[in-house]
Amino acid sequence: MRRFIRFTVAVFGILTLAGGAKAEYPDRPIRLIVPFEPGAGADLLARTLGHKLSVVLGQQIVVVNRSGASGNIGSESVARAAPDGYTLLLFNNSQTLNAALNPKLSYDAVQDFTGIAMLATSPILLVASRKFQVTTVKDLVALAKKDPGKINYGSAGYGTPLHFAGELLNLMADIKLAHVPYRGQGASSAALIANDIELGFGTVAGFAPLIKEGFVHPIAAAGAKRMKELPDLPTIAENGYPTFDVFIWYGLVTPAKTPPEIVNQLYAAVVKILNEPADRADFEQKGYEVTPSTPEKLNDFIKSDVTRWKNLVQKANLAPPN
Repeated sequence: MRRFIRFTVAVFGILTLAGGAKAEYPDRPIRLIVPFEPGAGADLLARTLGHKLSVVLGQQIVVVNRSGASGNIGSESVARAAPDGYTLLLFNNSQTLNAALNPKLSYDAVQDFTGIAMLATSPILLVASRKFQVTTVKDLVALAKKDPGKINYGSAGYGTPLHFAGELLNLMADIKLAHVPYRGQGASSAALIANDIELGFGTVAGFAPLIKEGFVHPIAAAGAKRMKELPDLPTIAENGYPTFDVFIWYGLVTPAKTPPEIVNQLYAAVVKILNEPADRADFEQKGYEVTPSTPEKLNDFIKSDVTRWKNLVQKANLAPPN
């Protein structure tokens, strides 16, 4: 009888432990929210990362496009999601610029997320249409001072990094280029080809075919250093504006209060991918410069980026989007 009791107690204890044990993370598919339309640069990066992350984590990464309101709809959905590591967000300048432009957002770009890792950056440049024969920043600034507000530049939309690149040049050079927002870089490029606008800020990946075909000509790189794709093209910084540095960056975040052990596991998986030579080459061939960082550094960068662009919004007197 005693033997039976001991056996029963032992079995009950094992079952209790098994029933109370937590499943290892991840034990089901993970959603990666892209707050932009399919086919955009953020979408391509997310799908490339998602495929590789599925292999490393052993669970499917389901990429979900939830676009609208300049990325705010998808971002808010993640800010309100359970902090369990099963909802991730592709985060970039658009969210920090939204925070700088609109103090009444329904979520906080700094407080409502926790960083996993910086992923990559994408260089941007300033180009001109065929009929606009200015070829240097110096000549552009001189002409803009002569005819304030008469020269138009296109971007992928109000409040985008491409829009803010023009506003920063206006501020630093004390000129007035008129902003013309479009629904994406494709529409802005079409306007350049048709000579409807004189200038455009955009990604090197988007403009490269147009430069090759002679539809546009490059004026300057917007980043702090020259682009490897166009090594002979000077930067705006080299032309008398040494602190000018605008690029598109991408990070991976998850809702605030996600357990540190899950954040660290995701960080380790992402860094493993970004440091793998074949995977890094894959990203670079798609036009991204891989720039992995720790969760803490990404959190600090997001905070500083919001502050940086808030200063520009105030100095340039930019209004929140309609």
